[in-house]
Amino acid sequence: MLPVRERILWAGSLVAALVATSVLAPLVAAQEKRPAKPEDILKNIVVAASGKKAGRVLPKIGIQPSLASNIEDVTIHNVVTRDLDLCGEFEVLPDSAAPDGLYLSGTPVDVDAWKKKGAEAVVKISGKKLTNGRVELKGIAYLVDVGSKPVYEKKFEIDASQTRVESHRIADALIGALTGTNGGFSSEMTFVYAQGRTRRVYVIDSDGHDPRPVSPPNQTAVSPTFGPGHKLYWSASIKKGRYRIYTAGKAAPLSLAQRGSVYGLAWSRKRNMVAASIGVGSSIKLFRGPDLDHLSVVTGVDMAMHPAWSPNDRLAAAATAKWGPRIFVDQKPISPSGLSASAPVFCRHPNGVRAIYAVGAGKNTDLVSSGERGGGMLRLTQGRGRNSFPACSPDGRLVAFFSTRKTGKGPGLYIMRVDGTRPKRISTLVGDSLRWARLPSGKRTPVPTHK
Repeated sequence: MLPVRERILWAGSLVAALVATSVLAPLVAAQEKRPAKPEDILKNIVVAASGKKAGRVLPKIGIQPSLASNIEDVTIHNVVTRDLDLCGEFEVLPDSAAPDGLYLSGTPVDVDAWKKKGAEAVVKISGKKLTNGRVELKGIAYLVDVGSKPVYEKKFEIDASQTRVESHRIADALIGALTGTNGGFSSEMTFVYAQGRTRRVYVIDSDGHDPRPVSPPNQTAVSPTFGPGHKLYWSASIKKGRYRIYTAGKAAPLSLAQRGSVYGLAWSRKRNMVAASIGVGSSIKLFRGPDLDHLSVVTGVDMAMHPAWSPNDRLAAAATAKWGPRIFVDQKPISPSGLSASAPVFCRHPNGVRAIYAVGAGKNTDLVSSGERGGGMLRLTQGRGRNSFPACSPDGRLVAFFSTRKTGKGPGLYIMRVDGTRPKRISTLVGDSLRWARLPSGKRTPVPTHK
């Protein structure tokens, strides 16, 4: 028989109880007067993506067109062009804006002609199949004010099956050559997607390509995350049993010394520390340790969900407080009292670490950001449905999140800059428990065959 608290979590929809802890904590303070209405608190937080920041001019970048029709060349052009647009660092000029010319594989880059078209940088990319069956990918970048000498040039051979993955790596390197910091598109996201009563772990490429299920359909999954070696872990229940930890490719769950249902997992940036939200009696406690076999409880927080590590190894979670769930970092609250807060994450941005999390206000949920220990709070979304489960790109400059907005492209998985500007939908799927991590070797997470 499950403990009372875990049976309660099963009532209705498990996820409705776990998604943001906003269902759990308000019951504690139901008889107490809140300090202010959530809408009033949000009104006092500056909206980051407004005013001059929202209309700032991005440097224009040209991508040399190609008349080649082979799949390798088409793939690298599509992937790199999309990555350069999604990264939010440039305004990518369309092919129609390119200088007149016949763009064959050997056509050189006319830097002066691109400069007259308003480009501040030019990229040339190509892909072709070699006689040995492998693929040659090539990337070159120019700054027009520097002249005809490239600031980046690389050519290498890869296995044909890795063409798309390695195209992301070229895009990351080109972004680095033009901005000083490599991009984060050679990476994957993982999340939980629900269809009816089925909740499965999915992985998806960083640009929204090829969403694919990883967990078996007989599991009710929560809280997927990438661990050491980019291994995918998640927690799941079978036939309303205890939530246990599973990994891709293994049918049996991991054995833990700490008893209880596991509702959340997170590894530190260096993968040398792990945190877990585990049901203990009628509560959900936060644990941490060097690995899953050596966990110790973190005191001072209760009903702790969605653990997350900062780049500086500070541990965050959404946990109960006097006026409802708040974000705690090293057991100290950083989110405003009175706002129902959930799903913290940290972006290691070139301009400093930012904590980003969701806050509830009426029927809407918005994303806000602050410093690693609070302060400097900014509002990243405003009044566009439920925006939830932020995840930061490996380079720290982008935030992915799910949105139920009905304006623009509509609901789906979005990417935007950390300052809240340039939101772009990359998938129509809306899920929960989003995480984002760099690929260590170029190989995507394998998809097991489920019988």
